[in-house]
Amino acid sequence: MNLPNPRAVAEELRGSLWFVPTVSVVVWVVLALVLIRVEVPQRSFLADVIFSGGADGARGMLQAVAGSVITVTGLTFSLTVVTLQLASSQFSPRLLRTFLRDTGNQVVLAVFISTFAYCLTVLRTIRAGEGGADEFVPQLAVSVGFLLALASVGALVYFIDHITTEIRVDTMLRNVELDTRRLIDRLHPHDHDDHGDRHEAEALSWDRPPDHAVAVRATRSGFLTSVSARPLLRLASEHALIVELEPKVGDPVVEGAPLAWCWPSEAVSNRRVDPQALQADVHAALTIGAERTLQEDVAYGLRQLVDVAVKALSPGVNDPTTATHATGRLAPLLRALAERPPGPLVWRDEEQTTRLVVRRPGFEALLRDVCGQIRRYGAGEPTVMEALLNLLRDAGDGARDAARRQAVLVEIDLVERAASRSVDEPTDLERVTASAGAARRAVEGDRRPGPR
Repeated sequence: MNLPNPRAVAEELRGSLWFVPTVSVVVWVVLALVLIRVEVPQRSFLADVIFSGGADGARGMLQAVAGSVITVTGLTFSLTVVTLQLASSQFSPRLLRTFLRDTGNQVVLAVFISTFAYCLTVLRTIRAGEGGADEFVPQLAVSVGFLLALASVGALVYFIDHITTEIRVDTMLRNVELDTRRLIDRLHPHDHDDHGDRHEAEALSWDRPPDHAVAVRATRSGFLTSVSARPLLRLASEHALIVELEPKVGDPVVEGAPLAWCWPSEAVSNRRVDPQALQADVHAALTIGAERTLQEDVAYGLRQLVDVAVKALSPGVNDPTTATHATGRLAPLLRALAERPPGPLVWRDEEQTTRLVVRRPGFEALLRDVCGQIRRYGAGEPTVMEALLNLLRDAGDGARDAARRQAVLVEIDLVERAASRSVDEPTDLERVTASAGAARRAVEGDRRPGPR
């Protein structure tokens, strides 16, 4: 039995607003049930600081806390929705997941909802001593409710400060850049061969699956968001197969289209492969979601930053400064990719036989995706073109092979030609031309600045 991918489960939970508050509510309700039964001795130092009023006072305080906290919770949800709407309309709808994954927002909601649930749980146990019954006031539990009220006030102040900081465009760009850089470091390490049975292949001995390869077809549509390599490696080893995934992580998957290609290894090449027998195991090892995520999709992180730049260049926004900042955030990411080993990820068995191949977007394709839209929409703005050329300068300076340097040079030529067609002022065009020259020199190994 193949268990769900732990990274996929963690990503889904991290991207939800319900998980942290739900866990917190359960914990605090259980804690309330425990504290209700705790009696504080009269000689204890706690006896002088805990709640010492009667049943009416305890009820009044807890009712006031619960009523005010649930009101503030509604306000918090409203502000969160407004923030999501603003981020979607002003910057990019693909940034919404970044807000939902924000730990600060989830913790604030957890504090508010947990305080409300805790107060209700304690409130129902307070007895006033009417009708001959003994009065019961869980003093320690009521005192903790007071502390939770203070914590809720602090959480409200933090939330207002946090939401005003998070809505800043530079903060959003920084968060996306940091998340993407961590993903690059995890998926595209500098070294080649220190990850057990996973290897960074410079090139494969085949360009495409052989004629006798069979296709395992998708049973549902969506986006390929993650790959669990271990189950696929085990499946391929048990059946003496080579398995190559057709879509890359982040690519759309269409129901009925090939999801993976399987063929026997050379030693048993005459054996027929039944794709139906492999279909369930292949699907169990892949996560196909309704939207792209930053779980294993480096291109999606780049896409978010490109979307912000393109949105800023639209006539309705007309904010080239934001486009320049977004382009600047892309530069360290592309340089990091330019320095990493190329080729697909390959998993081998104990006999060093290739069993699993997971292709990924190459540097050249990522570079085209990043530069293409910014170049086309920002061709008439010299500052954006200069920022794009600075990005290409940094990426070319760190490129690890001639093919990547050539790809950077091609993009420099495209940017310079686009600017020559769209920039009317000769002085502005001279600045772009100078930046293009500096970028070409950096690609060729001369990083010294040009004439000042």
